[in-house]
Amino acid sequence: MSISTRRGDGGETDLLYGGRVPKYHVRVEAYGAVHEANAALGLARALLSDDRLREETFRIQQELFLIGAELAAEVSALHRLSERIGEAHVQWLDDRLADAESASPVTDWVIPGDGAASSAFHLASTIIRRAERWAVRLRDENLLDNPALLRYLNRLADLIFMFAKLSEESPGESTG
Repeated sequence: MSISTRRGDGGETDLLYGGRVPKYHVRVEAYGAVHEANAALGLARALLSDDRLREETFRIQQELFLIGAELAAEVSALHRLSERIGEAHVQWLDDRLADAESASPVTDWVIPGDGAASSAFHLASTIIRRAERWAVRLRDENLLDNPALLRYLNRLADLIFMFAKLSEESPGESTG
């Protein structure tokens, strides 16, 4: 199997389970932003020495694949997905966010750049916010029917901000 199908040479791309849209379509923008966030989280994870943050980041990366699949499929094809983001996923983020805020209360905004992993997390958080904006547009155009997905992206950006903060405070993390 070749990674290059040449089907996109004309500016369109295939959706999951059928259909084609222009590469600038709101659906492509949404799952593209999720893909970018996943890459930034991969960079952060590669730079971490904290095992718990590495494991939790990896879990989130796997869940972003679920989101990407849902965003890449027409609403009429969602029944074909084996799993979708739901309330249990959002609750895990809420629980982890509470733990993170308890361990490191937010007292002020931070300027990214104090550490490599932290900076990658900050980058991921901003990309997740962009994915969230595109997902809201999908919902507003009746192309997304999962309110838990929107809650997930909203909480995730907050949690990833906290991961940036926690990674700066972790012993052994690079500080530039």
